[in-house]
Amino acid sequence: MKIEKEKEGLVAEVQRLKAQCEIADSAIQNYRTEIQNLQQIIQDAEHDRVRQKKQYEVVLDERDILGTQLIRRNDELALLYEKIRIQQSTLNKGEIQYAQRVNDIKVLKRKINTLRRELHILKSSVSSIDMLKKEVVQLQKELREERARVRALSEELDNPLNVHRWRKLEGSDPTTFEMIQ
Repeated sequence: MKIEKEKEGLVAEVQRLKAQCEIADSAIQNYRTEIQNLQQIIQDAEHDRVRQKKQYEVVLDERDILGTQLIRRNDELALLYEKIRIQQSTLNKGEIQYAQRVNDIKVLKRKINTLRRELHILKSSVSSIDMLKKEVVQLQKELREERARVRALSEELDNPLNVHRWRKLEGSDPTTFEMIQ
């Protein structure tokens, strides 16, 4: 009896241990399944990490390329601004020179008009030169005749041939006081 009780106690204990073993096996099986699931999750996460790392590297490469392009574009933009500044300066100088040339043209047009007027006056005077030359010749002829007459009258005055032509007048010059009254 005692043995049987022990046996029954041992059988109960074996039963209990078997039950615990089954529970432990079931828990182990659950843990294994959970481990497999977690390993799958870890593997998926690792794949995602690798994929994201590749994307990150691609993004970094693109960032570097874009940074380089931005620097190059900034340099090009600075060159364009410099060209614009130079062209604006050239344009301003050109406008000033253009205004000066327009002013010079106005002055030259005035001079041309003045010279044209003078030319017209000179042309009209040239046409009258022939007439003036004839007049000069006529006046020179008249001058010679008058000089000859003056010479003849001067000689006659110096050597009077006709004494009755002139006579001596008597009288006195009035005084200044008489002339004022």
